[in-house]
Amino acid sequence: MTGVAPLAVVTGGSRGIGRAFVLEAVRRGYRVVFSYRRQEAQAVETVEQAAGIGGEAVRVQADLGAFEGVKAVAEAARAQGQVSLLVNNAGIGEEYTLEELTREAWERAVAINLTAPTFLAKELRADLVSLRGAILNVSSDGGVAGSLHGAPYGATKAGLIGLTKTLARELAPHVRVNAIAPGPVATDMWAAIDPAVQERVMEREMPLKRIAQPEDIARAGLDISSWPDASGIVVLLDGGRIM
Repeated sequence: MTGVAPLAVVTGGSRGIGRAFVLEAVRRGYRVVFSYRRQEAQAVETVEQAAGIGGEAVRVQADLGAFEGVKAVAEAARAQGQVSLLVNNAGIGEEYTLEELTREAWERAVAINLTAPTFLAKELRADLVSLRGAILNVSSDGGVAGSLHGAPYGATKAGLIGLTKTLARELAPHVRVNAIAPGPVATDMWAAIDPAVQERVMEREMPLKRIAQPEDIARAGLDISSWPDASGIVVLLDGGRIM
């Protein structure tokens, strides 16, 4: 395997923060396998952008709300080699009050935001241990301080922090497991928010007076994943919003 670039897996890599992770990993010398659910054209564009900077990205369509989707991602990754980095980025952020919440909505959020990261780590454990690799879980500042998006999002993002710390203990000393907790990021989700709400968030909640770019989050996340003495930590990337 001498001379073969290391392999990373990024879930939800067709757009937004996920695409930024794919491209930043490519820039750092990784080959990347990334999952996407429905955005075929965007996934193809991610592959093309990776090729444009001299790298390789392989797309796999998978619904991470089902175990079959998790298996499909793991199998696609193993077809490319041994995985040394897993970035659990894919998530669902639908908003519900308790009054609006259905059991189906709750269970889908749990499946995508929490169950899929857990079982991807399980599926790829042997590779990560063998290569002394790393796992990065993408949580949210709402998982730290409580979410305005409702119970499914807030609870699963908080659960992802608990998973991070638990796996960091279980997989030590072979695998480092960390999490990042972004605040508002300039993605489609942010763009869909009412401009008046955006302005209020910026003026009242953001001490740094800026909204993070996806590339900011990807660079920070991959930096953290490379730190040899970091495991079980959660790094807030929220512009000081909940300090």
